[in-house]
Amino acid sequence: MPTSTARYRFEFRLHEWAERFSASLCGARVAFFVGFRDDGTIRRVYFAQPGVPFDGANKAALAEAYPKWFLYLPYDEEGSAYLEWLGVDRPLAERWLGRRFAATDFLDVRTSGGRDEWPESWRVIVA
Repeated sequence: MPTSTARYRFEFRLHEWAERFSASLCGARVAFFVGFRDDGTIRRVYFAQPGVPFDGANKAALAEAYPKWFLYLPYDEEGSAYLEWLGVDRPLAERWLGRRFAATDFLDVRTSGGRDEWPESWRVIVA
């Protein structure tokens, strides 16, 4: 099982959204990549075939092709995945979630600390 690097509630919330999004469109938890235009509008959504790796060269080629993007890579273990994004702003993430982030979404679940703002670029393992 992968070791979780998740520390903030927003990571868990975005993971839950990505898992539901993938399963609702594909019938299973499969990797997907969302590529954005410079203005932040969605250009393309790519879904992997179930059981086919979507990291390494595939991810690198797509990341090079888009100035902003979001990646969801589920692991074999139910409820675990790798998330990464570049240039995804807070209003977009809130729209995906269907709710605004609260101050509690930026609290560190491992300590008493927290973040002051949404990270537009990020990577995390949720397990």
